[in-house]
Amino acid sequence: MPYALGIDLGTAHTIAAVSRNQRDSWSEPVVVPLETDSEQPGVASVLLLTGDDAVEVGAAAIRGGALAPDRVARDFLDRIGDEVPLALGGRHYPAESLAAALVAWVVDRVEAFEGTPASQLVVTHPVGWGVHRRTVLQAALRELNLPELTLLPRPVAAAEAFAATDRVEVGQEVAVYSLGASRFEAAVLRRGAFGFELRAHADSADVLGGALFDDLLAEHVAAELGELPENPAALAALRAACTEAKERLSTAVAVTIPAPPGLRKATVVVNRTDLDGMIRPVVEHTVQVLHRAVEGADKDALRAVVLVGGSAHVPLIAELVSAAIRVRVVTADDPTTAIARGAALAGGRVAKPTVQASPVPVTPTVTPGTGVTQHTDLMRFDDMDPEVADIGPPPPRPPVEIPALDPPARGLARLTRRVRGGGAEVDELDRDQRSWDFAGDDDDRERKHDRAGRADRADRSDVRAVATDDPPRRRRRIDPDEDDE
Repeated sequence: MPYALGIDLGTAHTIAAVSRNQRDSWSEPVVVPLETDSEQPGVASVLLLTGDDAVEVGAAAIRGGALAPDRVARDFLDRIGDEVPLALGGRHYPAESLAAALVAWVVDRVEAFEGTPASQLVVTHPVGWGVHRRTVLQAALRELNLPELTLLPRPVAAAEAFAATDRVEVGQEVAVYSLGASRFEAAVLRRGAFGFELRAHADSADVLGGALFDDLLAEHVAAELGELPENPAALAALRAACTEAKERLSTAVAVTIPAPPGLRKATVVVNRTDLDGMIRPVVEHTVQVLHRAVEGADKDALRAVVLVGGSAHVPLIAELVSAAIRVRVVTADDPTTAIARGAALAGGRVAKPTVQASPVPVTPTVTPGTGVTQHTDLMRFDDMDPEVADIGPPPPRPPVEIPALDPPARGLARLTRRVRGGGAEVDELDRDQRSWDFAGDDDDRERKHDRAGRADRADRSDVRAVATDDPPRRRRRIDPDEDDE
């Protein structure tokens, strides 16, 4: 059955959802389990570079990283667009290449679950990203043999999920309060004829979210215990117990946190009032950021404030938002997965009809506003006019020598040693020698014949090539430049 795949690419977790084509419509989105042995809806955004340059993701990467910490990549999504690469296993990889490997891993998992490739892929990103970050991520993703791709700001996906269960008329506006593990962002969106238009957005440069709440609660518990275990495993278990307690306090009045064995105190009792006192300054700051975003909104048109993200279920958040913004506050159904589900819904809107479905057509348009950058309904930023792009390229950095890298690809490309003018030998990625998934059909053989002819003409033009062995095709690999010195 054809389906649209939405991927919420988060700093801590990555979540996938699908909306299936049901002949005359697209179904309600369903979250796809990515790790069968986990109760979490997604997979941890952690990569492990294995010995053969393949990657492990999620729990497998965390387990393997205990033995090879220099090969583990965490928090790399915030580094997308940074010219300084990440060092893994003695080699260097751009953050966008690692993000592309993560997305491709998810695509393969969902394809195995559904039994067929997706007809449309929507990947979310922070609303504050400018043209540079979107461009480098899109380029890395397009190096792979992936479905039709759309990049979508996370608040737009959240608004799509909200509108699927709560009707929003054309011209009405929705504010989104998104608080994840380490990122907060707020936005105001207006419902257009074909989707939501971003009217204003704001975010915080500080690390805010569930991870900070966990830190504050862990510090409180440590102070109550008066001592900490020396065993790293016991410390990790105590931190995990604090995280679980924070989540339980969303519905419980008080919880008991067990102390590691060997300490004088066996338990620590924490109630919701204690937790609210710890996190109140952080939540108040996020509400101030939200207020800045909605200052220019049409108060009469503002339909609701939607709370999404893994930390949005904390009761104090809805309380403070309701006091600051005099409008209905709604916590999304399953706020942790709302963005992925909204991305899948958006994918159904732009997917090509495959049976008898008739998704709403979308025509990318950009209309500059006064003081606010207005984007397209589904945010196809690669089609934007540079003159109305909201953020330009990154500031200059000190020069860093980075060897040319082969980005992760489902069909592996091979390197060719070429002699340039002056006798210098360099490694280049031979784009025409890529082994694609569809190799073997008649059209592909004809394309290979044309490429071979072009290669012969290039060799006759005094460019000497020394071909390397064509490696066997391998999925989910990252092959850096062979000459990495």
